[in-house]
Amino acid sequence: MRTVYVDVLLGLNLFINYFLLLAVGKFLRLPVSRLRLLAGAAVGAAYSLTILVAMPQALALLCRLAASAVIVLAAFPVRTPKLLLRTVTAFYLVSFAFAGFLLVFWYLTSAQGILIRNSVVYFDLSPLVFLAATVLAYGAVRLLQRLTGREEPKTLLCRVTASRAGKSVAFTARVDTGNSLTEPFSGAPVIVADAAAIAALIPGEDEGCRLVPFHTVSGSGLLRAFRPDDLLVECAGRVTKPPQAYLAVSLRPVSGEGFQAILNPSLLE
Repeated sequence: MRTVYVDVLLGLNLFINYFLLLAVGKFLRLPVSRLRLLAGAAVGAAYSLTILVAMPQALALLCRLAASAVIVLAAFPVRTPKLLLRTVTAFYLVSFAFAGFLLVFWYLTSAQGILIRNSVVYFDLSPLVFLAATVLAYGAVRLLQRLTGREEPKTLLCRVTASRAGKSVAFTARVDTGNSLTEPFSGAPVIVADAAAIAALIPGEDEGCRLVPFHTVSGSGLLRAFRPDDLLVECAGRVTKPPQAYLAVSLRPVSGEGFQAILNPSLLE
């Protein structure tokens, strides 16, 4: 077996996983916290120690899948199984792209060798060269995001038109990747709007409103929500008509400069 230096293994995997998770966050437009990215990278670095353990291939695959889920949960505020699956898939896609780049780099630089065990890859490259290759690989992934239009916009505002019971309102909503609110029973995405912006549509207390639980850094609670008869979302020149969506009434202002609501990004898909 090729010699593996544990300190190099842990250090490089911590560095690499941090950049992988950063690329995933940018690609999926997820809220990114450096501390959480570091925590996810640390989980990935700890998992890399399994390269020192011999285990059946099937068990190694299951361990890798479980580790990937833990890494993603540590790194991002993933609150739904659908978003977890999407983020884990993106993590694998970015990892494959990164691994492919390193394989090409290893081939061109004629390094001594490569060791793969339990889905963990150990390149026999000097730490300095490996770090440089990681930065270059991250740059390549970010360039791909720009070319494919996946670059995160600084601010994305949409025009929302909603109607109910013969009345209609229009307001501006900001797309917030941190808003993953859904109505608990239907799973429909939720737009959180200032009460004043949708006052004409808010039904009475006994007209079938739903309660949507929410969690923020400042606390948690319940938002009163209802389903409009019709909803149109115009964003970046594209108009969509979500088949299911709820409007949640916020008694506290959610508005900022130029918008009166926060939009769940899944409504744009």
